[in-house]
Amino acid sequence: MLAFEHLSASYGKNKILEDVCFPLIPHKITAIIGKNGSGKSTLVSCLNQELAYTGEILYSGQNLALMAVRERAKLLAILPQVLTTPSVTVEELTAFGRNPYLDFSRRLTQADREAVEAAMAQAGVDGMRGRPVNRLSGGERQKAFLAMILAQDTRILVLDEPTTYMDVAVEAGFFRLLQDLKEKRKKTLMVVLHNLSQALRYADYVAVLHERRVCYYGSVEECCASGKIEEIFQVKKFEVVENGEKRIFFSA
Repeated sequence: MLAFEHLSASYGKNKILEDVCFPLIPHKITAIIGKNGSGKSTLVSCLNQELAYTGEILYSGQNLALMAVRERAKLLAILPQVLTTPSVTVEELTAFGRNPYLDFSRRLTQADREAVEAAMAQAGVDGMRGRPVNRLSGGERQKAFLAMILAQDTRILVLDEPTTYMDVAVEAGFFRLLQDLKEKRKKTLMVVLHNLSQALRYADYVAVLHERRVCYYGSVEECCASGKIEEIFQVKKFEVVENGEKRIFFSA
């Protein structure tokens, strides 16, 4: 569905990504992991067409860089790591997700309003619809932005470190929502994560960025067996069985 083909990107003379190649498997969660500075957020910036790059990002064989902004926004929704908080309510922010579908009048149709309601309910923010986004806690604000990209109703969702401001309980609910989006709504997800245990617990596939390149790409099971995470991050792996489920943890 979506694939990075020989993608390279730089900030000035500093090359951040080089010859990056991997696909997103449809209806699966792909976690992007790597040390700080490995290029995870740069990859998202390239996908969002915010940073010049060489190579191609293809959606069903079509070059994203050649698509109109509105056309691209109907295919993939991106939640970046750094967000500008507008002076609007949660409901108004969620409605921004419908912008690619609005006509010249910019008025929401009944179908748009229903999409906004559904997105707020899914993200768990319908009870705070009238609250100003700039007065929410970090975790609440993150959920409000998630509602916005859910309202965009795209086949692909890209999330850059979305759990940064979430507490443990909210985090667990968030990953349950991702599983629901994958399994029930057949969404394809790319999630940048800094927590290795989270990545291996909730993702189906893993792409490991190291020294500008993808040094490993494959299923979570294959990644766990490869020893690449221990080698790259210089950590030790521990396995624990909890309620019949195998959990993997890492320590320095």
